[in-house]
Amino acid sequence: MCGIITIVSFKNHKHNLSRLDEMARMIKHRGPDDEGYALFDVKSDNYKIFSGNDTPRSVIDSHLMFTPTVEYQYSSEHFSVGLAHRRLSIIDLTASGHQPMCDESGRYWIVFNGEIYNYEEIKKELKKIGYSFFSTCDTEVILKSYMAWGKECQNKFNGMWAIVIWDNQEKTLWISRDRFGIKPLYYTLSDDYIAFFSEAKCLRPISCLQPFWPEINACLFDGASESHKYTLFKNVYRFPSASSLLVSVNNCSLFPSFSSFWELDETQNSEERLNKNKCRAYSEEYLSILEDAVRLRLHADVKVGCALSGGLDSSSITYLANRIRKDQSVYDRLATISSVYNNKDEKYCDESEFIDIIVNEYNLESFRSNPRKDKYFEMNDKGTWCLENCFDGLRISGQETFSIAQRNGIGVTLDGQGADEQLSGYLKYWYNYFYNRPRFSCDYIKSLFSNNIRLRDKLLYFLKINTVVKDSKSIDDYRVSRNVLFTNSYYVKNNEGLRSSINYNLKRLLRAIDSNSMSFSVESRQPFMDYRLVEFTNNLPDAYKIYSGWTKYIARIAFNNKLPKKICWRKDKIGWAYPYSAFLNKERLDFMINTIENSNIVNETFANRYDYREMSKNNKRLFQRSYNMAVIDKMFFG
Repeated sequence: MCGIITIVSFKNHKHNLSRLDEMARMIKHRGPDDEGYALFDVKSDNYKIFSGNDTPRSVIDSHLMFTPTVEYQYSSEHFSVGLAHRRLSIIDLTASGHQPMCDESGRYWIVFNGEIYNYEEIKKELKKIGYSFFSTCDTEVILKSYMAWGKECQNKFNGMWAIVIWDNQEKTLWISRDRFGIKPLYYTLSDDYIAFFSEAKCLRPISCLQPFWPEINACLFDGASESHKYTLFKNVYRFPSASSLLVSVNNCSLFPSFSSFWELDETQNSEERLNKNKCRAYSEEYLSILEDAVRLRLHADVKVGCALSGGLDSSSITYLANRIRKDQSVYDRLATISSVYNNKDEKYCDESEFIDIIVNEYNLESFRSNPRKDKYFEMNDKGTWCLENCFDGLRISGQETFSIAQRNGIGVTLDGQGADEQLSGYLKYWYNYFYNRPRFSCDYIKSLFSNNIRLRDKLLYFLKINTVVKDSKSIDDYRVSRNVLFTNSYYVKNNEGLRSSINYNLKRLLRAIDSNSMSFSVESRQPFMDYRLVEFTNNLPDAYKIYSGWTKYIARIAFNNKLPKKICWRKDKIGWAYPYSAFLNKERLDFMINTIENSNIVNETFANRYDYREMSKNNKRLFQRSYNMAVIDKMFFG
């Protein structure tokens, strides 16, 4: 889990590359343990490698081919390609894991952000065909996988990644991003240079970030997106997920041609009714894949813990992690991390009761704390700085969770993100499931009486009265092209809606959890995002996802008699909520309104059409979004 920067300069090399170390310093939170740099001459085989202030002495004193000998300096206009890396040490904490890393010949160089969880399996395969290894980290496995199989290597990877490999002989860059876009990767194009980087703020030492108005307008009116190429910053684009790119430096195009290597197919299974025998078989397969996903993600050379809310998803991960550790004869107690709300006016957001059930049932170590109201704005600012996007709420529970991990020496957390989007975990999927189904079926009648849905909503849907606008019309043509799901999900099949959620909506949540964790230099891993599990659940018929009013039915069957009943069959869902109403007193409301009113970006977009005090009462989501955009305005454009 790290931060990367790659620059290919076409002219003005000194300006573009002399501050590469400053650019990397902008993302120190992504990699506080080590830093490294390499510069290359595209007209020869010459290169130089450099250290920085945070490069450990053990790296400098090592005798590897990629050991840096001097601190970063741009000394010659001959160098026009630069690689920079900030390291968060998770696997192989020695100097052997330093980056930029090269192979033994010095031809291939890599900077990499993420984890390849099945790297040991791939390593065995590479050894069989003659490759040897000098480290125990996954970075070297990636490098030699590319040497062995070229771009096809990415199909073998099970993990999250943003990879850049430089071929110093062919003068090419190969860039790849993971299937779901878990690890951030951006690029920018100009007449002077092309660059690839982990966060947009990397560009600040060499270029002024400017607002991209179409995306800002769309974000304020419709909400943030992470599923298309445009960002809040002009000429800064998202590298597409599940894609790679080969750049020839000597024949570089300003219109990159990306190559997709994976896609979530449309389901071919049209089974309508639940079959008990099949249900048992499906639940066993689901459990087997998830257990292996957890097993792979437990491997690390730092302390690993589980983010625990007491819901079904986080409890499932915690249960499996604890069981696997015992099977592996790891006897120290598994650590859990929980953000709780113990104050009287915050209790409606607190899940301590359910957390206690899991912690006591399995004798787990529990680290938890209550976010302080006087730190909310500070926490939100830190999260927004790392996110570089404008979400609807304040970044409180997620920030507190990873703050707890950092304070207690936990370098890796396992998190439950992704299960709801795969198994119809939200109530909107219940509505969607039944919208075009018979209103007098046994399944529907059972659902009305067993699900935790308001009586008003049950009656409306029984009568097929749709209270949601069928199409959220965009304010201009640009917003239609953002590839965000504007259409109402009630008009599509449930599995189609789930597939769209994974391809679009889930990416916002994955970006949020990455930014929250990395703002505290903690690595977040999501077992539910194992591509094998996603492919399995994608082909699972609707009837096994929602049954008799129970969402995530197959998961509940899989963990029945494993998790406590009160957890496995829990109906209510909170999901990293925070006590906004308890927090928003007059003083804080005035502060938020003042921040919004002083933002040129927000006021130019809204053109004085809103009273922000009224908005804070009648449209809380838009109000918080407006505040966050004002914070972004001050941070990046002020």
